[in-house]
Amino acid sequence: MLTQTGNRAGHRGPGARVPWLATLAALVLWAVVLVAPPAGAEEPGNLSDQIHDTAGVLSGSEGEVQDALDQLQDDAGLQLWVAYVPTFDGLTGAEWAEQTFDASQMGGNDVLLAVAVEDRAYSSWTTEQSGLTPEGMSVVEQDFIEPALGDDDWAGAVVAGAEGLAQVHDDPPSTGGGSSGSGGSSSGGGIDVPWFFLVPAGAIAASGIISARGRRAARRRPAPPAGMPTENATTQGVPTQELERQAAEALVGLDNAVRSAEEELAFAEAQFGEQRTQEFHQVLGHAKEQARQAFSLRQQLDDDREEPEPVARTMLGQIIALCSGARSALDQRAKEFAKLRSLEDRVPEFLEELAGRVTEVRGRLPVAEQQIQGLSARYPAMALGTVTKQKDQAAQLLDSCDGFIAAGRESVGSGNRPSAVAAARAAEEAIGQAVRLLDAIDRAGDELANSREALSQAIASISSDIRDAARLAPKDQTVQRAVAKAREVIERGQDAHTSGDPLAALAALDAAEYQLDTLLEPMRDAESHRTKVRVDFTERAQRVGARLRSIDETISTTRGAVNSSARTRISEALRLFDQAQAAAAEDPTQASSLLNRAEQLGEQALSEAQQDIDRFDDWGGGRSRRSGGLDPVSLILGGILSGGGHHHGGWGGGGGSSWGGGGGGGGFGGGGGFGGGGGGGGGFGGGGGRF
Repeated sequence: MLTQTGNRAGHRGPGARVPWLATLAALVLWAVVLVAPPAGAEEPGNLSDQIHDTAGVLSGSEGEVQDALDQLQDDAGLQLWVAYVPTFDGLTGAEWAEQTFDASQMGGNDVLLAVAVEDRAYSSWTTEQSGLTPEGMSVVEQDFIEPALGDDDWAGAVVAGAEGLAQVHDDPPSTGGGSSGSGGSSSGGGIDVPWFFLVPAGAIAASGIISARGRRAARRRPAPPAGMPTENATTQGVPTQELERQAAEALVGLDNAVRSAEEELAFAEAQFGEQRTQEFHQVLGHAKEQARQAFSLRQQLDDDREEPEPVARTMLGQIIALCSGARSALDQRAKEFAKLRSLEDRVPEFLEELAGRVTEVRGRLPVAEQQIQGLSARYPAMALGTVTKQKDQAAQLLDSCDGFIAAGRESVGSGNRPSAVAAARAAEEAIGQAVRLLDAIDRAGDELANSREALSQAIASISSDIRDAARLAPKDQTVQRAVAKAREVIERGQDAHTSGDPLAALAALDAAEYQLDTLLEPMRDAESHRTKVRVDFTERAQRVGARLRSIDETISTTRGAVNSSARTRISEALRLFDQAQAAAAEDPTQASSLLNRAEQLGEQALSEAQQDIDRFDDWGGGRSRRSGGLDPVSLILGGILSGGGHHHGGWGGGGGSSWGGGGGGGGFGGGGGFGGGGGGGGGFGGGGGRF
């Protein structure tokens, strides 16, 4: 607990505060699971000093840090308070920062930077009286503070943060178009929209969520050697950081467009059959291939090898061009697809069909609740992951449908059929996502039961490798280190039978066995090794493929929160999985290597997606409403309607595109939309995150 002391001079008292997510999409409040505070945890409390360092990371640098704080107060009149603690006591960074800000009676010109060194998490907090904006705080965090924290430059993070605060205080960044202001979470009647149904393009624009590793690498890259390929003329003169942002936004936009188009094409195929939709399948297939190429380039930029900056800029330009080309190809067919579905002509009947489907799907909710209760009785919470939330998410989506359908009927009555179509398609997409969530609950029992059986098989297989290592390489230190690692993983796998996450334990066992097999390959008989690798691949491939598809489905159903990094990982994982399948017959060793990498990237995608979801929880949560019923330009439903594009019954509208996705302009795509996040008071920060 921080020591409690009296007020300090220089504080102006708590000021009126606004939710900092006023420019982002409406969010739904998820249950927060509080865990017991770990050793070294520090509860929020009153800061007695401007520099608070119970983590002990600023030792010897206090003078440098204090100079930066003094300079900031001289230049911008801001008083920056710094708290380095071991952990956030089980709270999110935003929660810890806000509670400490309030407990310390900060306000006025105060800004708090809080860093949990062991958690690798941070956040900031201030009020509107400081003269700062949420967008400015986000820029300071992402562009000044986080790169230094990522390099464990604790003092440098404060110095850079002070410089950034001075800059954005004097020259605030643009908030983007389409904002509905900074009001609370409710402004009258309207439609409750679950946050996980919304496109995060606005979040990318407003919060600068791009690859921190990419930014740091760009600063460290040396000058290119002679003969290095030159970048496209359209990117020349554009700052590298801006190219990073554009590429991230383009990837999210294209991925949303492809996912939404794929879903709506399935609706059309069910209505008209494969023959009448074959041409659209071809267009979509080409767009998916271009998306894979773009994501593959992004993965190369994110790997451990640092490209010279001109090469990185060229690759970023290629990503943007691939995404733009794919979106254009989709747009060219959007009107034809809209004509095929003829939604505008039959929208009254379509709305009634949708109302019936909502009733039908809602009937599955009690069964899903029973399934979750049964799973919770048999498996620990860690094993269930997001399954326990999926029934509530499905219910929220179906509740949204009621509002969409009502708005659609109202639009039909007023003669505004394009708006009615937008509402109907929003409801159709919401129903589809609700069904997928409930289907995932249906599958969860079998998947978890199968994972326990697979755990036993994986433990037996790697135990056999450990015996081989004792026989073939008892004195090889590298092999024995791998054996020690394998034993640790086996122990975790055994624990996962009764506690923990069996699916994650399986991935760890696979990785450990692959490493051990690789080391033992030169010592084994060639034919026996080849046979073992082939058998192992066959046993793993089906399971890994199912796991990757499940992760991809998770990203799809929560894509309103998931940014480009997790999408990059899962795209690359699926690409490598396909390559592994193709190589299995001729080169099982290469296939096994590809499968192992695909599995690793898949688990990384799931972890990063969950971090994105958690970050959205930190940012605000809660439902947001907008008066006046449905505004199609502002609604973004999983990438179908985004950013104020076309709404004529095609494949959505976003940033000038009829196929969904991110994009700029109005609505959520440009950082605007439904006003603020959660209701009530609170200051704002830049979102914080991990480093």
